[in-house]
Amino acid sequence: MSLLEAEPYVGRHCESTTLVNLLRQREVDLSESFVFGLAGGLSFIYWRTKQMPTPFVGGRIKPDTLTDNLADALELRLSVHETSSAKRARDHLLAELDSGTVVGLKLDRYCLDYSTDAFRFAAHYVACVGYDDDRFALVETQPLGLQWASGESLATARNPRGPMSSRNRAFTLDLPKAGLPDLGRAALNGIRTAAETFLDPPISNFGYKGMHKVADLMPQWLDDLDSPADGLSEISTIMEDAGTGGGLFRKMWAEFLAETAEITGIDEFHETSDAYREVSKKWTEVAALVNEAGASSSRGSLNSASKIVREAADKERQLMQRLLDLSG
Repeated sequence: MSLLEAEPYVGRHCESTTLVNLLRQREVDLSESFVFGLAGGLSFIYWRTKQMPTPFVGGRIKPDTLTDNLADALELRLSVHETSSAKRARDHLLAELDSGTVVGLKLDRYCLDYSTDAFRFAAHYVACVGYDDDRFALVETQPLGLQWASGESLATARNPRGPMSSRNRAFTLDLPKAGLPDLGRAALNGIRTAAETFLDPPISNFGYKGMHKVADLMPQWLDDLDSPADGLSEISTIMEDAGTGGGLFRKMWAEFLAETAEITGIDEFHETSDAYREVSKKWTEVAALVNEAGASSSRGSLNSASKIVREAADKERQLMQRLLDLSG
C-alpha cells in the first residue's frame, strides 16, 4: 500500500525532504530550500562530549527544531508521537498509514537493512509513505530515493541511543483551517530567527562563536582523535555530503534567499544570496581539506582549513547582520 499519487520528492537534506513530502500530501508545494529557510534552518554547531570519539560539526539548527519551526511559520498543526514501546510505535505508525497519512520518522539509518552507512547518526529523518505486510516504504534523500525496510530493522532504527536520539519519534502535519499565512512575511521571520541566533548564540559552541572555536581546535585534531583517518573522514562527510546540500547547508540557504527576493520584491536578498553561494564554496573547501588531512596526516591541511573557517566566520557574521537589518 502506498499513499503517494505521484513520485515522492527526493531531496538533499533528510528533515527538509521529509517535510516537503508531508506538505505535498496536503497539496502544499514548496521547494526544499524554501522550507529550510522558513524554519530558520541555517546555523552552526560544534559538539563533542566524552562519549563522542569524533566531534560533530553541523550547519543547521538542532534536530526536530526544523520541524517545530516550520509548523510555527506556516501555522500548521504538528502532531508528535513518542514512546519507549516498540509495539506502540508500530501500532501508531500502522494506524496513521491506514488512515491515509504520510508519517515523518526520526531514526538511525545505520540500522536499516538497506543501509550502507559507515557511522551511527540518530537524527536521520524519512517519510513513511506505505507498507506491504512487514515491509515499509521510506522516502530517503538523494541518491537513495524510495526504499523498503523490514519491520524488524525499522523497529531497531527507530529506537537508538546516543546523541540527538529520540524514542520512536513520529510526526504528521495538518493545514490550518484559515489557510497558509503570507509566505513573504513568513520568510522574513525565518531569516530574522536564524540571524538572531547566529549573531547571539546561547553558548560559544553555536553561531559565529562556534566557528571560531572550531578554527581553534582544528589544528589539534590529528593528535586529539583516537583514529584521525576515520574521524576526519567522518567530519568531512557530515559537513559536505551527508545531506547538507553542499557547503554546510549554505547553498540551500542561498537558494532560499533568492526565492525570498522574488516573493518579497526586496532585491537586496539577491545580493546576500550571491554572497552565501561564495561562502558555501569556502565550506566545501574546508571539508576537502579535513578529508585530505585524514588521508595523509597533513597538519598543513588542517591549518589551511582553520584559516578558511575564520574567514567564513567573519564573512557570515557580516552577512547575518545585513539579513537581520533587511528582515526587520
